[in-house]
Amino acid sequence: PFIDHHWIAEWRLPDSAAVPQRAIPSPHAHLLVSPGQTALIGVVRGVEERVLRGQGQAFGIRLRVGGLRPFLGQPVASLTGRTVSPALLTGCEAAVLESRILTKDGHQTMIEAAEMLLRPSLPQVDPNVDLVCSVVAEIRRAGGRARAETLAKGFGIGLRAMQRRFHDYVGVSPKWVIQRYRLQDAAYLLSSGTGAHLAQLADELGYFDQAHLTRDFRRIFGVSPALY
Repeated sequence: PFIDHHWIAEWRLPDSAAVPQRAIPSPHAHLLVSPGQTALIGVVRGVEERVLRGQGQAFGIRLRVGGLRPFLGQPVASLTGRTVSPALLTGCEAAVLESRILTKDGHQTMIEAAEMLLRPSLPQVDPNVDLVCSVVAEIRRAGGRARAETLAKGFGIGLRAMQRRFHDYVGVSPKWVIQRYRLQDAAYLLSSGTGAHLAQLADELGYFDQAHLTRDFRRIFGVSPALY
């Protein structure tokens, strides 16, 4: 009811190497467990870049859309763009999580250790989490071409009510989520060579014009569509 999936990253680089890793934003909160960086991370609005050096590992839990809300007891929007203590989610400070998860041998034992630490803090299942997950799934299915008004009507709720639900449970607006998946489609088409004509691409993705696409794309990815 709460976790989307676990993820594990491991790296071993030459002493002089520095490898940037860029993560496209998504409407998910994460628990990150990595030496010196362990934290609960709210929804990040833009591309996040981390530079990997030397040898290391990171264990992550990606929470379901809205899955953080039952743990918090307050709107998830209060954590948007913020990195806070993991104790808000687990009741444990960073050093405890690192010692109990990262010291395990094998990925499966790391996952089991993390879930064991979460179990004492599990809240009651909240049906609103399934609702916002269903709305986001429909946005993904439509490739970001959905309209917030149409979505609200399709799920039998008012637009303002859906906006409040997203603020409370997701941390960002329905419009932001729609834009995010629309731009993900744009990035895919550009990288595959399909989206060479930006004006046509903007029209296909439901943008008013090419300039509108370029502004949104630069805001999320940090570069223009042409440079991408």
